[in-house]
Amino acid sequence: MGRSHLPLEIWTRIFSLLDSSSPAAFSQACKAFYHISIDPHARAQYLLNRYGKQLALYSAFKWNRRVLSPNVGRLMRKRGAGLPRFLVQWVDKEYHKADRGKRAVSIPLYVFFIQEGFEIYGSEADFKDDDVAKFERLLYSSTTTSSTVTATDDAIASIRTLLDAYAFCPVKGLGSPVDETVFLLSKLDVTLIPKLIANGLDLMSVNDAVLERVLWRQDLTDVFLQKYLDNGFALTPMCIKKGLQTSRPSTLAVLQSRVSTALLTECAKEALVDMLGPSSGRAWNWVPESAEFLISTFNISTDVIAQALYTHPDAPRLPNGGCPEFPATRSYMKSNPCPVWRWILKSYGPHHPFTKACFDDALSRAAADRDLHALHDEFLQSGVRFYPRHVKILACRLLHRDMTANALHLLQVLREQITDDRDAGILTDAERSEWLHTLRDEVVENDEWAHRMRTTQLEGGARGGAYRISRPPEDALRFLDEAREMVLDLIPPVPPIPRVDWNTVSVHPARRQSVKTWVKRMGLWWKEQCERGVWGVVDHVV
Repeated sequence: MGRSHLPLEIWTRIFSLLDSSSPAAFSQACKAFYHISIDPHARAQYLLNRYGKQLALYSAFKWNRRVLSPNVGRLMRKRGAGLPRFLVQWVDKEYHKADRGKRAVSIPLYVFFIQEGFEIYGSEADFKDDDVAKFERLLYSSTTTSSTVTATDDAIASIRTLLDAYAFCPVKGLGSPVDETVFLLSKLDVTLIPKLIANGLDLMSVNDAVLERVLWRQDLTDVFLQKYLDNGFALTPMCIKKGLQTSRPSTLAVLQSRVSTALLTECAKEALVDMLGPSSGRAWNWVPESAEFLISTFNISTDVIAQALYTHPDAPRLPNGGCPEFPATRSYMKSNPCPVWRWILKSYGPHHPFTKACFDDALSRAAADRDLHALHDEFLQSGVRFYPRHVKILACRLLHRDMTANALHLLQVLREQITDDRDAGILTDAERSEWLHTLRDEVVENDEWAHRMRTTQLEGGARGGAYRISRPPEDALRFLDEAREMVLDLIPPVPPIPRVDWNTVSVHPARRQSVKTWVKRMGLWWKEQCERGVWGVVDHVV
């Protein structure tokens, strides 16, 4: 459908409703669309729709400065765009900031903001001041424990002036984080939050972060929470999960009075999933007491815990409970997964599939960490067993820098387990064969591994990499010797050939050789020996 089928106003309206990733593609479609995309009216309406009237000019100056021309700015002002005083102050600072001889703000755009600012604020323009710094100074000084009642009242009055007269609003990119600022303001006077919303604050963008702090208060009451809900905040599932993580009965009672049991149970399950998984954003810290509180309070089943713990909850498990893919647990990607794995061992014992999966990850984690190495010993001392699949993990661990001693130690413990099983007579032929094949394939007869062991070592961490070595570490050579000795120990001994007492052996007459046949065979044998000269040599020696 060509442009001629619709009026220009309709195409301008369509352009203004595009999302953030579409204007570039729209402008490249054809020349007609390109001219629409550079039209000041279309750009003004697009910026207003995308950022909202109150902070459209700030966001355009912050993120779309090339698009924001004086003409576009005037059209935005005519359509209701706000101009807070802190924005004019910031533009003034940016204009006077030299950037390699080129100004960060063009003179026409600077003049537009200054003129508009004087028209709005007149003698109170005060563009050399800094409303952002003033607001934070008032906020932090009034929320300290040393602040007096009179000082706090004066600070609140000054903050109200900034909000009402100068349209102040905390924004991303200027001053402290927005959620921190909003939380401190709510502590000072939660009824000021609607004024921030009127000045352009997107409350939902900070809702969860603020209510998280509220729900973590030890003196939380239903009345206290209601004040926040009355001033625009909402109890979202994320807030509920963060509240449940406190594992405080008082917080749970407040949530139970406002949230259905079904939603609370679902949020408890999701909170456990988040706690066992990798940390992101505001970290879900692992607290064993919180996990136990959620499991006992909401009767969380083992299936849910498996879903929360395993990386691939639907993947088939090995007969011994391990996972065919590594890592096996979601906790592997935590910065410090040892507390989670230690809790699993304590809660479920050494023979549970959860513990076996955690042991797999603890072995395969490439980190020269004392706590991790101590955890290996805790697993083994509790009764956790090695399996043939662990030989490959230990062989890879040996190649890592600063982990050769740990790999050798673990192999020696593995050898002790196999030796004890063999001596106790509980090592089956199938297990013996599997151990033999694994040791040969991964270590003893693996030429590629042996070459890498002697020439390079790996570096753990996010960057990885490897560096060459002139000689293999002593622990690596001992590791190889231990593996070879294990192979020899695992080879079953050759059974002795039983001696036969022919005097007691009865042979059927039909199968008994005749004397004539025996004499003939002896004669042929004697003739062969004489031809070879054997007997002559013997006589000569004698």
